[in-house]
Amino acid sequence: MKQMARNFFRGFLAVCVCQSVATSNLSAIQIEIDYSLDTNGFFDQPGSRDALRAVCDYFEALLTDNLARIDTAEWTGETWERRFFHPTTGADTFLPGIVVPEDTIILYVGGRNLGASLGVGGPAGYSAAGSGGDAQAWFNLLQSRGQMGALLSAPTDIGLWGGSISFNNTVSWNFSLTTPSSAAGFVSTALHEMGHVLGIGISNTSWATYVTAGGFTGPASVASFGGNVPLQAGGGHWQDDGVCIAGTGFNPTNPLNILSRTVGQFGVPAGLDQIARMDPSGCQVGPFHLVMTDLDLAGLEDIGWQLAGSDPDVIVPPALAATRDSGNGQVQLSWFADPSLTYQVEESEGLAGWQNLGDPVSGETGMFVFTDTDPPTGRNFYRLEITHTEPAMALATRKSVGGAVAVEVAPAIATGCKGCSMPH
Repeated sequence: MKQMARNFFRGFLAVCVCQSVATSNLSAIQIEIDYSLDTNGFFDQPGSRDALRAVCDYFEALLTDNLARIDTAEWTGETWERRFFHPTTGADTFLPGIVVPEDTIILYVGGRNLGASLGVGGPAGYSAAGSGGDAQAWFNLLQSRGQMGALLSAPTDIGLWGGSISFNNTVSWNFSLTTPSSAAGFVSTALHEMGHVLGIGISNTSWATYVTAGGFTGPASVASFGGNVPLQAGGGHWQDDGVCIAGTGFNPTNPLNILSRTVGQFGVPAGLDQIARMDPSGCQVGPFHLVMTDLDLAGLEDIGWQLAGSDPDVIVPPALAATRDSGNGQVQLSWFADPSLTYQVEESEGLAGWQNLGDPVSGETGMFVFTDTDPPTGRNFYRLEITHTEPAMALATRKSVGGAVAVEVAPAIATGCKGCSMPH
């Protein structure tokens, strides 16, 4: 996969974009809901299972990644255990490994007393062992499920096998798919917690790659919000707006707003102003549920999920700026770098016979500046050849166990969820 982007010629840019696009078969993700650990009977409430199924159906229609199958029968000497937070007890739980079908995520759900929070959720982890030449490939499979960006030292993708969500069983719930009431909104809460299961706000996933002191710098989120997106302390949510005002649920002049526009779902029209759903709290007022917004979906895209309507094989060429120092004649090229991509600067004096200039640039995040310290005195053209970065070794910590190698990856829960979708 290669793409060419903008040429420099004596102080002005002439656009030249050349690309070859590979074809791919996009598959819808299947979310398999497991109620077997719901020992408090939260999902015995009428309408509860239908509402959760509807939320999972929404994400199934949205996500088009291809996740590899996990099946020890296809491996020799490799084993694994599931590891996740028990939805009813909150305990770090280990269960024997199972077959996880291709393109499938397993979701464990239940209810317990969560105090001030309506829900908590996050992706699962695992414990694994292997020996011989296949061990590393086995660990890579569990970590990435074929999403190679998940293996980078600064990951740009996610390939989870499952996760868990706990809902507060001490409050009254509204399980309507379209109409708010005086009870807590289940649909809005489940949308929020599924965002965490998929990796939003989770520090040991590709989310962390874009978390900086200045906010969240994922390129899709920056484009949606119009700049770096402010984060709540701890980095697990968009910044909390901290208010609740009847009519819209927010004060339009509040500088803390992380405001976006709704994506049509659950009876909510597209394009309505709404505080982004991955805010740590929610103020449910008016005739509609709180739903996912353009910014929330951009966050999913930034952490590596392929969304319906997008093409995972197309690399969008960055804007390439060029300036020449009138004093020493050096040329500076700058572009917004994605850590999952490798950039090779090339030059030519006549749009033919392109030559590499310097070493490839990879692993960079944000604005990157490249300097040609010895450009020709006459005209010169520059372009970027862009390819996907080859993944580094898997990130899981390894230890020797009786001649085999073992890895442990802990499950994760986004902290700081407040009353996400409490009515007012």
